[in-house]
Amino acid sequence: MTAVADRVQQASDILDLTFAGIKWRLRSYCHELKVCTDPRTTEFLSGDNAAPHVNVDVRWSSDFHVPGAVIFDAGLWRAYAGDDYVFDFIAEKLGPTPYKRAIFNPNFTRGEVLLNQLLLQDQDSYYPFEYPLDELAMMHRLALGHGVELHSCGLATPDGRGYLFVGHSGAGKSTLGKQLVSERNGRILSDDRVIVTREEESFRIHGTPWHGEAGLAHNSSAELKAIFLIQHGRQNELVRVAPSQASAELFARSFVPWYRPESLGFSLGFMQSIVSAIPIYIFRCLPNPTAVEFLEANCAL
Repeated sequence: MTAVADRVQQASDILDLTFAGIKWRLRSYCHELKVCTDPRTTEFLSGDNAAPHVNVDVRWSSDFHVPGAVIFDAGLWRAYAGDDYVFDFIAEKLGPTPYKRAIFNPNFTRGEVLLNQLLLQDQDSYYPFEYPLDELAMMHRLALGHGVELHSCGLATPDGRGYLFVGHSGAGKSTLGKQLVSERNGRILSDDRVIVTREEESFRIHGTPWHGEAGLAHNSSAELKAIFLIQHGRQNELVRVAPSQASAELFARSFVPWYRPESLGFSLGFMQSIVSAIPIYIFRCLPNPTAVEFLEANCAL
């Protein structure tokens, strides 16, 4: 058994996770309840000694009064208005009362996860960042000046170049990514959701645990070189996209807290900076290996 697998099996009082270079420390203050991860996030456990960027305390609670006006309701979770970021999580099988509440300060350096003791008291170990909270928290942290998450398949080549295949579900981005992996020895960072950050004069793409149906995710990154908007076609064809159109295309395929004006403003500006620096193409392609050959011939993958 690997060292990472050992850490997963051995639930403890502290759990460290790293997504796109941001380290989250989850510390349990619940009596006889240990924190652990789940299979999706195993690879994103952090084994270094660096200080966390975000400290999150995990506690029992019995007080789940409504904290304010609801500004977004996704069914499984809802967000509330206020200076702090407050999210409630509801499961139909557990009834209408939240089974979990997450609260973060305005700059997302500290937070609390409050677990409903009445509903979860039979647990002896628990992943407090259970999806969708892990993605939700990361999305909001990114929007405070760190990056953006895109609905895309991220590919890293053996020499460290990164490419994004962007599209809605069913567009063929994962199929194309898997062809590049099997035929050109690349690596899929995620087959569904990829984080983009900026480093000085370049952009990097990062794998996430929020993979799609193919279940492909790696905790690694690569320097972004090009973005392809995938469409089904009758032949393989590349069309360069103007920055104004490209920004709108990326925004339509992004995960941003649009109900937070300050976060939305950064996200829009960040996507504009991406399209100003990175070539973006519409790629109309055939669902076969000729698509890979076409990309290599025309884009020097």
